[in-house]
Amino acid sequence: MNEIANILTQNEKFKDIVKEIKLNTTPISILGLVDVAKTQFVSALLEQTNKKICIITYNEIQAKNLLKNLNYFNKKVVYFPKKEIVTYDYDVESKDLIYERMDALNKIYTNEAQIIVTTIEACMQEMIAKKDLFSNIISFEFDKNYNFEEIKQKLVNLGYERVDLIEGKGQFSIRGDILDIAITENKGVRIEFWGDEIDSIRYFNISSQRSIEEIRKINIYPAHEYVLNNSIDEVCKKIEETKEDFPYLEEAINNDIEQIKSGNYISKIDKYIKCFYNQRNTILDYLLKDTITLVDEIGKVKARVNNILLDNKSLITVLLEKKKFVAQIIENLKDFEHIDIDLKNRQIVYLENQDLPLNRPNSFSFTYKELNFYKANTEALIEKIETGLNDNKKIIVLAGNEESCNKLCNLLLEKNIPYKFEKKLENGISNKGVLVTTGILSSGFECFDTGLIVITGEELFYSEKKKRKKAVSAFKQGEKVVFADLKPGDYVVHKTHGIGQFIGVNTIKTLDITKDYIKIKYKGEDYLYVPTNDLDNIRKYIGGGEAEPRLNKLGSKEWEKTKAKVKNNLREVAQNLIELYAKRKKAKGFAFTKDTPWQTQFENDFPYTETDDQLRCISEVKKDMEKPLPMDRLLCGDVGYGKTEVAMRAAFKAVMDQKQVAYLVPTTVLANQQYEAFKERMQEFPIRIELLNRFRTLKEQKEVIRKLKLGEIDIVIGTHRILSRDIEFKDLGLLIIDEEHRFGVKDKEKIKELKETIDVLTMTATPIPRTLHMSIVGIRDMSVIYEPPQNRKPVQTYVLEYDKEVIREAITKELERDGQVFYLFNNVEGIIRKADEVQDLVPEAKVGFAHGKMTGKELEDIMQEFVEGKINVLVCTTILESGIDIPNANTIIVENADRLGLAQLYQIRGRVGRSNSQAYAYITYKKEKMLSEIADKRLKAIKEFTEFGSGFKIAMRDLEIRGAGSLLGEIQHGHMDQVGYDTYCKLLDEVVKDMQGVEYQEEKDVQIDLNVSSYIPDEYIENTAQKIEVYQNIALSKNEEDIQDVIDEITDRYGNIPKELENLLDIARIKNLCKEKNIIKITQKQNNIVFFFNINDFDTAIIDVLVKEYKDDIRFSPGAEPYITLKNKEENAKVILKKAKEFLIKI
Repeated sequence: MNEIANILTQNEKFKDIVKEIKLNTTPISILGLVDVAKTQFVSALLEQTNKKICIITYNEIQAKNLLKNLNYFNKKVVYFPKKEIVTYDYDVESKDLIYERMDALNKIYTNEAQIIVTTIEACMQEMIAKKDLFSNIISFEFDKNYNFEEIKQKLVNLGYERVDLIEGKGQFSIRGDILDIAITENKGVRIEFWGDEIDSIRYFNISSQRSIEEIRKINIYPAHEYVLNNSIDEVCKKIEETKEDFPYLEEAINNDIEQIKSGNYISKIDKYIKCFYNQRNTILDYLLKDTITLVDEIGKVKARVNNILLDNKSLITVLLEKKKFVAQIIENLKDFEHIDIDLKNRQIVYLENQDLPLNRPNSFSFTYKELNFYKANTEALIEKIETGLNDNKKIIVLAGNEESCNKLCNLLLEKNIPYKFEKKLENGISNKGVLVTTGILSSGFECFDTGLIVITGEELFYSEKKKRKKAVSAFKQGEKVVFADLKPGDYVVHKTHGIGQFIGVNTIKTLDITKDYIKIKYKGEDYLYVPTNDLDNIRKYIGGGEAEPRLNKLGSKEWEKTKAKVKNNLREVAQNLIELYAKRKKAKGFAFTKDTPWQTQFENDFPYTETDDQLRCISEVKKDMEKPLPMDRLLCGDVGYGKTEVAMRAAFKAVMDQKQVAYLVPTTVLANQQYEAFKERMQEFPIRIELLNRFRTLKEQKEVIRKLKLGEIDIVIGTHRILSRDIEFKDLGLLIIDEEHRFGVKDKEKIKELKETIDVLTMTATPIPRTLHMSIVGIRDMSVIYEPPQNRKPVQTYVLEYDKEVIREAITKELERDGQVFYLFNNVEGIIRKADEVQDLVPEAKVGFAHGKMTGKELEDIMQEFVEGKINVLVCTTILESGIDIPNANTIIVENADRLGLAQLYQIRGRVGRSNSQAYAYITYKKEKMLSEIADKRLKAIKEFTEFGSGFKIAMRDLEIRGAGSLLGEIQHGHMDQVGYDTYCKLLDEVVKDMQGVEYQEEKDVQIDLNVSSYIPDEYIENTAQKIEVYQNIALSKNEEDIQDVIDEITDRYGNIPKELENLLDIARIKNLCKEKNIIKITQKQNNIVFFFNINDFDTAIIDVLVKEYKDDIRFSPGAEPYITLKNKEENAKVILKKAKEFLIKI
């Protein structure tokens, strides 16, 4: 038991409270508890009563604060959030909140949750009854029998969606006798049947689709709370009856009924909750009857209920005035009387901060005081500790992580204060010194009843590091979009024949031999049939632009000519880069010393956990700085991925060696932001930081210039003004450039000049694909942050038809919490009109607009006003400043989303949700417009985009490829469009190796045409995309280890391998042997097996070896393409493949 809670349990007053609780006395009032003490009280109560505890508080901020502190004492705490209730129709919403609520409900139901934290608003909302929600739980157990058809229906009833391949929570898939169910975002359960009996149950990783652990049994709980317990017909019949109350909404209600019947009912449940569920509960009904219910500050709770009901009443009035439908969940909010009746049947404990004379029986009063110490306050801290020890108090200091504990212990040692360090606080405490331990609370406290002082050093010695999470698999998987998403009509690139159009997979049967072929259409209605074992020669076509590529003509030299042209262009670009690289390797620069203790301290002060990519990039930059050559490193990473921290550490390192640092940014606004960020981050150190841009007066600018020359400024941050001729540095050691491509030609020339002698770190937010990164490894020093920070709150996303009322509500909702709104309207001509429209719609808003045709100064001024909060709704085009961080902007509205690409939408949405407030994205489209086919496809993808599935992976890849061209400067997108991205990377790789004098060996193609059925039967894998993915994985296997890996994966995912697929795997083995032995082709003539050799690598000595082994069973035929024929009379596929393999091994 945690010692802080344990000390309270020994207090006589607390023992009396526990006695009363065991006697079921209710209500009990506890007075005088500060917020952090409430969590100590809850933890102690849980230990002593062994009953579940539910805390109801007055708002979400307080709930999150309690949750954070409770997590220090107990890991079995859940938070049950309120529903987001909307008064408009939407097509689809992101499911993060839905899953968070369901996760809490499941943990409450299974008794896994010991403490439940919720808000009074969540208690007021109605939901499905507990008995209905959990009536269909499925229990799977090894060796037991089940009806497969019934299971499918039960899963649908539990809210799971059937898909071909699981990509996220709430999905299930069936492949033959294998059932996959996603139980969390990245973990699923795979159940393999043998007839009706369960043969095995195992967990699997959703991103790799591979099994990880075998288990004996598992329960499958609902995927979400919106499960059906009435038939759709019954529900629709009840909805029909609501027309009587809203005769003027008949058309809208009919439209809802139609949508519900088509299966799109989840978004309608809150609207018609009484029609869907005859019986409804609140969260309180889900709790066990003996759960102790703690009400946090009853006065604030009642005031919050009244405010919610008042807001609700006025909302209903507005909706009725506008002849809109009033959602039944809004009508049916519980008032305090209803909740109070429910609470009276339970054991209630009121928690109060103030020691108020509440005239209640069973009141117990404690005396607590909150304690907070800050960084500059170490004297006050030491004084408090010394006084506490003199007064014989027990003192516990929570210093965060072990490193911070060591810092504090050193400080106590210095001051001669006795202390003891305990990693875990579970061993009791003496009064003879300070107990230092790990962990953190939001504030410290002193309890006069127990003589306990708890000091927490969140500000003092420690900045809370977020737990490192592994990168979400979708980001890592972005690379492997080769065939998994290949659909008929998509373009592909064949290594030899060029760009064609994928038509489909054709199964061709000749005599008794069956094989699958990929059918590709070329120019002039020509078709190419590619055997599935040659799939390594094909890639999905990805270009740099929107235009569709031209198809090549089969048999022409057009493809070879195009490749040669692109290669020549690449040669020029690579030549310049290689020369520059070589020149720098000879130049003399300054070698910075190794890290100082201050550097370590500065890095430890970083308030978050670095991602693995960030740490790697920091290490690469430092290594470069420590070399005697001038550094020229490019740092790539999306907005918000943590590039600035890498730059700050590099700048700090330079200043530690008495060098000056210049930080160059493209805009004044960004300069201001970075200046503030640097100042705050380095405030503990004697580093002089200044700003140089047009917002500074001439007098201030002159002063900065004077100090730079004298060396009185360590770091200067500014726009291209830094590059002016009148600026002289005393000793410039490092130049950091943000988004170099946004500077003019003159500025670039000056930068080029500086690069020759000083260290330069260039940063860009353009995402760079890994494959391209690898191709230019030898000609550009690059560090790439691929991994996004994982501590962001998901953005609540709605995809819906454009509706002014929705827009008004969204903007008003954001402004009411003093937030700001981005309104994306991508049309420069109509933007002023749109800004006026928004102003009329929400008169209290301060609306501004920004677009790409404004001058740089105009744009900067607008953005500065937005950053300062003088504008709270910014109507803008996609020009929107990407590098600027506006944590207060937490709602984004996108108009005409069907005109934007998925990649663009992803980037746009990433601009909100950067603070700890809930962010919202409203992705809207206009229905009456005739949607183009592409826009329609995009819209479908946007709907899927609310959860990161394969569409997201493609968007990531598209996004990277658009940025790829800009990386190499002069490379035009046109060249990438002509050959496709993969070929482009391959050609670049060839050019670079060639120019560096590295021998480049083209991998030889091997053709294998044996009379063997080799394909994937439909009954084994039905889905074409999955089938192609397996073919691709087999074709890309380079050795036996790769083949075994593929076998493990397909056996795990699809069950025992059929013989036709085994043959295909053997062909892959034969192909790999052929590459080793320089054989270019294997065919069959009248059952005999014929092996064709490459004449350039043919060694005649092998003939003697083979004659000894095979005698008259082989015949050698010399010529331009020498071949050996191996006699064979067998027609059995296994024998043919075995003979071919044995022959190859003997060569």
